[in-house]
Amino acid sequence: PELLDWLAHWFMQEGWSLKKLHRLIVTSGTFCQSSQELADPAVAAKTQQIDPDNRLLWRMNAHRLSFEEMRDSMLKACDALDSSVGGKPVNLFTEPFPVRRTLYGLIDRQFLPGTLRMFDFANPDLHIPQRSDTTVPQQALFLMNHPSSLQQSHRLAELANAADESSAARVSLLYQQVLQRTPTADEMAIAIAFLEQPATEPTRQAPATAADWSYGYGRADEELRQVADFQPLPHFTGQSWQGGPAWPDAKLGWVQLTATGGHPGNDRNHASVRRWTAPRDMLIKVTSQVVHEAAPGDGIRTFIVSSKAGILQQATLHQQTVDLNVEERNVTKGETIDFVCDIGDVLNSDQHFWRIQIAEAASAPTAETASTVTWNSELDFPITIVNQLTPLQQLAQVLLCSNEFLFVD
Repeated sequence: PELLDWLAHWFMQEGWSLKKLHRLIVTSGTFCQSSQELADPAVAAKTQQIDPDNRLLWRMNAHRLSFEEMRDSMLKACDALDSSVGGKPVNLFTEPFPVRRTLYGLIDRQFLPGTLRMFDFANPDLHIPQRSDTTVPQQALFLMNHPSSLQQSHRLAELANAADESSAARVSLLYQQVLQRTPTADEMAIAIAFLEQPATEPTRQAPATAADWSYGYGRADEELRQVADFQPLPHFTGQSWQGGPAWPDAKLGWVQLTATGGHPGNDRNHASVRRWTAPRDMLIKVTSQVVHEAAPGDGIRTFIVSSKAGILQQATLHQQTVDLNVEERNVTKGETIDFVCDIGDVLNSDQHFWRIQIAEAASAPTAETASTVTWNSELDFPITIVNQLTPLQQLAQVLLCSNEFLFVD
């Protein structure tokens, strides 16, 4: 109480200046203490016995970095932080991610980014004297997976690569940049062993049935009951077929096909077309389910079209789930079955799910066909699995995600 009385009196004498009050507190010996145990074991044991809850402030309480502190610290560790003063606010979560201090991040009260809420950012519409302090899985997932976090791992690795070619020198630089210390002997040995282990690339063996699918766009001609102007989609991202590296594409627009569904193009001349080609004469049965969830817009149109028999099934749906099935029918080698989706009357929220299975209906498949009697649009889709981070980048990410970095002692 006496200290608070003195501080209140000093505050009034200094003209009620909050800046001076903050400066006095943060430069005081009490505020500058470490949260680590005292070096003398006897003294440390006595202090724990007298004041285990640290009510008398004999040490600093360890605290986790706020989102603003964490982001700025990550950028500083990568030598990327722009510490210039003043200027317009920037969108922190739009690529290319800015490197300005988080203080200059744009805050839109109506559309507050979910990432800020995830890290206990205070509601800007209310007076919040103290932030909540939560620990939830989404915070760790942000550090491991968000593109802006991965970008800092890339930057750190580039610094280490530029410094020296030896693994030991790279590890030392990473520890100095992130944790401001040299690694212990054990940490160095573990890190070097990790960096020098043989590289292994994850692989996924494509099923034989994958070769019978193709992915493109075209137009559902309802008069001719055929798909017109089919063209293959030119770009594969590793997860989807689309018009180009950017989505929407400047030329082909929103048209996209993924393992579980996709999105039609900007007009009905750019419908998404998932095409299956019969590898031989056979009897088949088609089962599929289309799901459209979004409330905005007026929904989508879907068609199942045979190159020989025309339109086999069709449906228009908006916030609905529809089964589109084709009972047993004979197909000949080279015949195509197209699964077509285009927009309703307007382009708006036309993303959808469409899971398709084509089964050979032969009661006794031959030895030649026994392994390829079922085609599944999701399992047959060509997913490319790649390591987003090299071993050095992974080590940088581990250090940036460590408690030693994320907590202030």
